[in-house]
Amino acid sequence: MKLIPFSHQYLRRDKPLPFGLRDADGRLLLAAGEAVENQNQMNLLTAQPLFSDESESAEWTRRLQAAMDVMIRQGATLSQVVAVAPDMESRDARPARAATVPEQWEDLTSQLDATLRDLRPGSDWQPRLRSVHQRARALLQRRPDAGLYHGVYEAGHSTQKYSSHHAMLTLQVCEHAAPLLGWPQEWVDSLGLAALSMNVGMHRLQDQLATTELPLSPDMRAEIDQHPLVGERLLRDGGATDALWLQVVRLHHDASGSELPLASLPPDRQLARLLRRVDIFTAKLSRRAARMPMSPVQAAREACLGAGGVPDEIGGALLKAVGLYPPGSFVELVSGEIGIVVARGRRANLPLVAGLVGVSGNVLMEPVLRDTLDRRYAVKGAVPVGAVKVRPPHDKLLALR
Repeated sequence: MKLIPFSHQYLRRDKPLPFGLRDADGRLLLAAGEAVENQNQMNLLTAQPLFSDESESAEWTRRLQAAMDVMIRQGATLSQVVAVAPDMESRDARPARAATVPEQWEDLTSQLDATLRDLRPGSDWQPRLRSVHQRARALLQRRPDAGLYHGVYEAGHSTQKYSSHHAMLTLQVCEHAAPLLGWPQEWVDSLGLAALSMNVGMHRLQDQLATTELPLSPDMRAEIDQHPLVGERLLRDGGATDALWLQVVRLHHDASGSELPLASLPPDRQLARLLRRVDIFTAKLSRRAARMPMSPVQAAREACLGAGGVPDEIGGALLKAVGLYPPGSFVELVSGEIGIVVARGRRANLPLVAGLVGVSGNVLMEPVLRDTLDRRYAVKGAVPVGAVKVRPPHDKLLALR
């Protein structure tokens, strides 16, 4: 891939480019066909040098230059040429294939992984992390169920870049659950940054443990135990100044005060309580070399239900946010079909399911959307990841909704 500079003057709000924009290291910042959603994202993009893949942007550049030549011959001023040319190109240029939702989430995960590995004083890790946060939030707002589908499915099937995949799925669940608790947006912003960076104090070790079955050494156990404090220190030394973000990272494994009403706690402990529970829930849905993922129902019981067997405030918000059968998990229907959840339904136990395997045990030629509100297709129970040998056609399934 040969990178060429891209001028900020051609970047427009709500006008997607037919090629991706990248940083100087080639990391994708804005996917082809993806619009700049808000001014914050625009500021993050324009604060750094931008580049494109020459092979992807060659046709756009050629058409842009041709349009500029025409305008100059017609007597237009330079400022008029600069202002009008991108609009002309957006009508004439043939757009490149837009990245799929799974591709966009994978790209964000790769960027997060690289950013956390670069966290050190003097580096540009913080604007990069905030860019990942804003883009993930924008993508989640556009396709919330598709985001959860990808995150949950990948958690159950892959151990690669475990720490960053886990952080991204945790962010998604927090973004769905936090509004149900009535928190102000500035709290949710800090919570999102904490979700993405909570395990930076053991990032490499977490990836290693996910892909090996080695027993924990005393040094490994100490690193795990200390990672909230180490993570807070790394973030602070790296230049982070958001006190709420830092406190939530420090407290995200602290279970003290769990018997107290949520509203009686200070903001940092309220956010940390949610993050801790989401961390537990998403970890139980995740595959590791030493174990298979847990059933979503069992994960929900362990993460959402209190001692009395009923959800507390956090548990109730989690169940409403993702359901008993979250998108990306497998279920058996009372009809005998096996399917994968593609979207949440009206209630926690009433998801929308795409049938993959028929009653006879044969793979269906075409997936069929089942609304489990219909008693003929009610969910009978969750199906373990290892019991389903079909690789779902993700793009086709996500298009059903």
